[in-house]
Amino acid sequence: MTAFLRKIFMTLIGLLAGTASWAVIEILFYYGESIGSHILWNSLAGAAMGFLFGLFFGSAEGIMLSDLKRSIRGGLTGAVFGLVAGVVVVILAQGLLYGIGNAELFAASVSDSLLTPLSRALGWSLLGLVIGSIDGIRSNSSRRMGIGISGGFLGGLAGGLLLEFLTVYWANGFFARGIGLAVMGIGIGLFYTLFESYRSFGLLRVLTGALRGKDYVIVMKKTRIGLASKMNIPLSGYSAVLAEHAMLVAKSNTVFIQESEGSVLVNDQPIIKHELKYEDVIQIGEAKLLYLPK
Repeated sequence: MTAFLRKIFMTLIGLLAGTASWAVIEILFYYGESIGSHILWNSLAGAAMGFLFGLFFGSAEGIMLSDLKRSIRGGLTGAVFGLVAGVVVVILAQGLLYGIGNAELFAASVSDSLLTPLSRALGWSLLGLVIGSIDGIRSNSSRRMGIGISGGFLGGLAGGLLLEFLTVYWANGFFARGIGLAVMGIGIGLFYTLFESYRSFGLLRVLTGALRGKDYVIVMKKTRIGLASKMNIPLSGYSAVLAEHAMLVAKSNTVFIQESEGSVLVNDQPIIKHELKYEDVIQIGEAKLLYLPK
């Protein structure tokens, strides 16, 4: 998958997550009277949204890498983090609303039409922040986590603002909720990939074999390459590739490649450690990759 298709894919993942959340929210609205408690309803809604957004975004990396096990692990991790975050966000938002209501600093009309939707939108941005950080948590990468936090926060804020203000000012709450949740999902996916591209050190493009044409964005300061599925760049299906074959080390705007367990060729020359330049061709086992700096 190319870097451009990656942006489209993450945007579509966000759209699917938002649409699935919309369906669940409408079911909860339908059974609202049976649920009774307003706090319980909001907690269920937050938990459901967090679970679905976490499930979709958590599994995205594994899907893009065509790795079923990674997709399942990521999806389950994301679902758990998202569910907890959804409940916490609701509690925080309700506490903020309670504080605003008791402060009596503003007229009731201002609180209802402006402050209430703003505080709830802030809550959704916090949910987006957690969802965006899932991949960084899973990969134990503070840099990837920071990218996810930035992208998730902005995407969640954009969708949350639209969701809450449309609900206040548009009589058709059904479509208002749907549009807001869709924009929230799209925003998280799009902003994540934009920040990822901005903060990246470059990318590797596979030139040969089963993964030909796939791009791997270099985001982390240490990127492991090899046959094992836990690698940051897994090269499954290529002969002569070892479990942890090589490593990319990024410093400032410079990226080095070095041996780990196996031999590496750069432009057909064996190396131990090499500073990568524009369009260097790396050979790891039978896999060839093209380096394109940022």
